[in-house]
Amino acid sequence: MKKLCILFALFISAVAQSQGTTGIFKFKWNIDNRLTNTVIINNTGNGDLFIPTNLYDSVISRVEYLVTQELHSDTKWIYPINRRGKELKTNSTSSQVGGLPRGTKRQAMRSEYLEYYVKFRITVGLNKTFTFGSVNASYSRLKPYVRVKMKAYGIDRRLKKRKNIRLGGFESIGSFDFNVGGTTVTQTNGLPINEVLDMVFKGLKKFEEKAQ
Repeated sequence: MKKLCILFALFISAVAQSQGTTGIFKFKWNIDNRLTNTVIINNTGNGDLFIPTNLYDSVISRVEYLVTQELHSDTKWIYPINRRGKELKTNSTSSQVGGLPRGTKRQAMRSEYLEYYVKFRITVGLNKTFTFGSVNASYSRLKPYVRVKMKAYGIDRRLKKRKNIRLGGFESIGSFDFNVGGTTVTQTNGLPINEVLDMVFKGLKKFEEKAQ
């Protein structure tokens, strides 16, 4: 009986070790500010990009789940500490989501000994479908797309897995650009943030469904 217990304990230990652990050390999440602002001056929106907490948390949880599924391992977030003792996180801007890890492989490997180290990126961008007008004033139709990328590195710092998708097919928005005394003003029929995040979730779904 004692030998059986020892064997069972060794089996559980082996399963736990094979499961492994993954750390997400860098996560960039960008949304073109023309999608969320109706007025943009010199390519800068009216303020930092704001995402409701519940939707923000839902995206974070979804990314963690996807990484776990892709690498068949437990997943955690790694926020390396700089020399001043502060966690390295992305800054909030009019086109970047803040509060996410922005470390490097070297920093992550110094702080955690894991099986995989992951970089993840979500981009919600815009492509011009057509434009007419002059240098001083022009009108464009902009087509949104979502791009999701993941790169996983091993303890030897070599790339072990790469996966990415690009999703389009969303309705276009209008953009009117004009120059006033050297200042570029852009007016768009921007979308509510929940509609933009719906695009993000659709992109993450396509990422999950893409064959290995």
